[in-house]
Amino acid sequence: MTAQDLQKIDCDSGKSLWSKIFPDLREKRTVLSLLILLAIVAVGLFLRLNELGTYGLFGDEIYSILVANGSGDPELIAFDSIRPVYFFLLNLWMKAGTSEVWLRLFSVFFGTINIALAYYLGQLAAGRKVGLVAAALMAFSPMEVHYSQLVRMYTLGNFFALLGGISLISAFQTQNKLWVFLWAGIRTLMVWTLPLTAVLLGVDMVFSFCKERKNKLFPAVLASFIVVLALYACFAWKMPQLTATSAYDDWRYGLPPPQVSDALMMLVNFTSTALPIQECRGPVEGGLLADFYSFAVLFLIALSIIPALSRRWLIWCSGWALIPVFFAWGISQFTASFVITRYLMFASPFVFIILAAGWCEIWRPVKLRVFAVIAAMIYAVIMLMNLAYLYTHPVSEDWRQISSFIQEHEQAGDDVVVWNYHSQYLFNYYYRGKNKTYDVTVEHVLNREKTQMTDVSLDMPGLKAVKGRTWFVIREAPQDWLLAWTVYQLFKKHLEKNYRVIEHDKLGRTDLYLVTAK
Repeated sequence: MTAQDLQKIDCDSGKSLWSKIFPDLREKRTVLSLLILLAIVAVGLFLRLNELGTYGLFGDEIYSILVANGSGDPELIAFDSIRPVYFFLLNLWMKAGTSEVWLRLFSVFFGTINIALAYYLGQLAAGRKVGLVAAALMAFSPMEVHYSQLVRMYTLGNFFALLGGISLISAFQTQNKLWVFLWAGIRTLMVWTLPLTAVLLGVDMVFSFCKERKNKLFPAVLASFIVVLALYACFAWKMPQLTATSAYDDWRYGLPPPQVSDALMMLVNFTSTALPIQECRGPVEGGLLADFYSFAVLFLIALSIIPALSRRWLIWCSGWALIPVFFAWGISQFTASFVITRYLMFASPFVFIILAAGWCEIWRPVKLRVFAVIAAMIYAVIMLMNLAYLYTHPVSEDWRQISSFIQEHEQAGDDVVVWNYHSQYLFNYYYRGKNKTYDVTVEHVLNREKTQMTDVSLDMPGLKAVKGRTWFVIREAPQDWLLAWTVYQLFKKHLEKNYRVIEHDKLGRTDLYLVTAK
């Protein structure tokens, strides 16, 4: 046998081995899809790294750090004890550094990985084209970009939500129990990261019973579900008590009751806006075009029902996308609102998948492709406008900027009063001055008929009265929250009426008043 023959055998063996490991790579479309996916992930990573350290940490980010290192308010640590996985991992991450950029890179990492996972689940459920479109939607979503840049647990929750969905579908497809055990482990980590994600666990079981109860793996799934439910209860039993009694959750009770339109527009918010909670319905920027965009998104989501009827696993994605949102809307009719963008963010990857399926449904008939192109163009314009808004407007308060401003302008003997629950933890994270800081709580003053607020009174623990120069730091309230907005306006009027205002500055979404007694 000649050397050329041996070389040929080696080449053929190498090709055979390569084909066994990556059989689909022989197809040009698969290679092209992977290259497009890499480009999408690269752009998504760039968007998440862009302006990463421009703004200082806001309140919830500082709370995350204080809980992770165990130096926060004991009530806050108790409140976050129901979601231990993120804080355990963040504590490990913090051992390598504590700079703002480094801390936020933890969320950037998972936010970027989630783009690839959205592709994988999308192509698993409905094909490569749906997977690529879903990955692109996730990569460019201002909401996903925003929460990928925060020291919070939301991208980690998305990571576990996606992996859990992939594991369950893979289990039923391959009939391999190892996938069932992997699903159970991932779902446990998921609910220990974000307790509200237990809704997905419920969807898993309802759909497994309705669609797969005759599958030989169903008994293993049912047994694993019971184990996961028991492990979830280790922390979840405290959740009703904590949300009802903790001052850290009081703000939800001031939200207006969510309407059906709020639930529908939450689906649009996932794709287009970075503003938190209920401050916005749909894109921040875009005007009339944004209204068309919102309608188009909801229409495409509705249109995804057509391919879902013929694609077994796309139905699962629809359940993971829609049921959490409307479940949160339902329970919000009887308690404080749960229809909050970041609370329901774990459903967003599945929304991107069914939205992609709806777009591909329009793309399939040649006569309708012009509408698919128009929808893509509107999407691109809205994304560019809202990403530009995100990078140039602070979405939340910037405690680094606030602390630096006061340090530059304060005098010895000044007092600093901050309106937020336990704000000393927030303000003092950056503050390096020598003046004393205090929290302030606001009591409502009603008219005689007790029908409306006419003024507010201030309770400043540790500070009996304003005598010398005093700084008041006030977080701007959203206008949509009638109660919070009214109190915010009355608070400002109270300062202007009862004290001599030396200076009033506006830093992003925060008011700073420097006052003295009259």
